[in-house]
Amino acid sequence: MVNKAIPKAKTNYYISFALFLAFLVLLLLTVVDIRRGFLFSDYLKVGAPSTLLNLDLLHLPLLLVSGLGLWMSYKYLARLERGLKEGGTDLSALTRVLAIAIGAILVIDLFTYRGVPASRIIVAGEMKPGPGTMGLGWAMPIATFPAWLQPAAEGINYLLVVWHATVLGLLLGGLFLAAGGTLIPRPKGTGFPSHLAGVAMALPQPFCSCCAAPIGAALYRKGFSLSSALAFTVSSPMLNITSLILASALLPVRFALLRILGGIIVGVFITYGVSLLAARWAGGTEAPASPDDRALSLSARALNAYSRLFHFELPSSVPMNSPTVLISSWLRAAGRLARVIIPLFIVSSALAVYIVQAMPASGNTAAGVTVTAAFATLLMVPTWTEIPVAGTMIGQGLPGVAAAALLTLPAVSIPCLIVIAGAFRSLRVALVLGLLVFAAGVLAGIIFL
Repeated sequence: MVNKAIPKAKTNYYISFALFLAFLVLLLLTVVDIRRGFLFSDYLKVGAPSTLLNLDLLHLPLLLVSGLGLWMSYKYLARLERGLKEGGTDLSALTRVLAIAIGAILVIDLFTYRGVPASRIIVAGEMKPGPGTMGLGWAMPIATFPAWLQPAAEGINYLLVVWHATVLGLLLGGLFLAAGGTLIPRPKGTGFPSHLAGVAMALPQPFCSCCAAPIGAALYRKGFSLSSALAFTVSSPMLNITSLILASALLPVRFALLRILGGIIVGVFITYGVSLLAARWAGGTEAPASPDDRALSLSARALNAYSRLFHFELPSSVPMNSPTVLISSWLRAAGRLARVIIPLFIVSSALAVYIVQAMPASGNTAAGVTVTAAFATLLMVPTWTEIPVAGTMIGQGLPGVAAAALLTLPAVSIPCLIVIAGAFRSLRVALVLGLLVFAAGVLAGIIFL
């Protein structure tokens, strides 16, 4: 009886496994359509003037079916797993398949999220910056807030604009923490080939700097070298394929070349130089010094306390030996990331907008380039926003300022640098990276004056 039951249980298990993935695809597709509005013809648009949500009546049953389907298939998988494990079935290979499948589905969903507006922009032949600070766009009535509160409202607005990418970043980061090398083999060594592996991993993931930072933090906490994790964090906003395609399609040739070649310099070589400096500071090792080795100064103790927030790893005692264990560990890890990253983003994005509010008007001079590069290094912008911002500046006769913005706006930001300082446990890494990005922007701007 037992021998006959096990094959039937395996068949049911494989069916439930496939259904879980199918319901996950349906849920993500429905959510990305709520954000982008491309499946149906008649949407209720929420958010003005920037659309935050595209709602259709069919979204409700799709969300209901996909949500219930995910929950029921997970519960059924867990029930069947108990019997299969008792029968001696090894589910580790299926666990690896699930990790890879979830990772691929999330990346495809991210590409859909970015690809739909990218295709619309290419067809239109233009991309205009939205209203608000540096073209972020508004999903809430910022003008109704008191003047002193508007920068904080702009910071919250930023999270509303990029909420979808933020969620995908947290889910991917949680998956890296839970699955580790199952999803992406850890690059061997700490040299330049390992660094390039981090760059290559970033190419198909068009995140802004804020959303790339928690993934880079997760990679580093999971054992990736500082070099490869840093390369991913900066190369994702600088070298993702969709941004390079849009730059090539919408910018004048020399600015498109600057965006591509400058992205390589910043995403590949500057990050590698920072990692080499970090290795030297740590006495020849890749990771920053441990808290016990640091001077007991007030700033060092504060940084150590802050860095402990970034201990995202799940207990090593949890064996990742079945799909349901992977699913629960993945969601728990994503939740641990969210508890730190979301409040940090709210505070730091509001701080960034307060700082940028103080930005003086800048002309097409060396001083204007310097001011633009300084403030653009601090400001967070959604992916591609640097392209219409630079295009507007070019049209206004400010090529030097536009060149500085093209390199500094996407690369890093205050939220990104704060996450880097905490996750990599080195304030110097964050500061040097920010300063080098700023210097690259100034140099590019002066060349284009």
